[in-house]
Amino acid sequence: MVEMHGRFTPATAAAVAVSLEPYEPEWIEEPVPPENAEALRRVRQTTRLPIATGERAHTLFDVREFIEGGCVDVVQVDLTHFGGFLAMKRLAGWADTYYLPLAPHNVCGPVGTMANLHFAVTTSNYKVLEHFNDFADPWVQELVDHPPCVDRSDGCFAVPERPGLGVRLKHDVCALHPRTGGRIRLFEQGWESRRG
Repeated sequence: MVEMHGRFTPATAAAVAVSLEPYEPEWIEEPVPPENAEALRRVRQTTRLPIATGERAHTLFDVREFIEGGCVDVVQVDLTHFGGFLAMKRLAGWADTYYLPLAPHNVCGPVGTMANLHFAVTTSNYKVLEHFNDFADPWVQELVDHPPCVDRSDGCFAVPERPGLGVRLKHDVCALHPRTGGRIRLFEQGWESRRG
């Protein structure tokens, strides 16, 4: 997968995509700003690489034009931003009628990961789970009693057998880390390590 994060014009995104074709990445993600389906369609028509998008979508209406217009090969909406399980199940069924897999965006820590795991095991067109657990701030995994962990031998998460999502928030740990409202600025020095 090559993350482009909506940074390119259609012409530049298409040129980059074509240059990446010999390397056969699983997909290119959000090659152009996601609010412009026509721009995404132009990129889609110039490359044989699969295109993924949807992480900034909040409703079915936000992804309708991409899906119905044939602009996307992998749908990447975020369960925690898209309306939860019911909205995601509706989307999964609809996307499946277009033979599209879901590879949900997932940056909301261990609770979001656990919700996605439960969604994954009940969804036939679920492809893969994006997660940032391995390089998030170390305290993020301490927010819950049984943080999800990838088994390094097979690259998979175990689905918990505990009630609910399988984790409980540690409210005392949460209180130590109030939301700061900061944003990662992708064009500033040190963005990759959350400095700057």
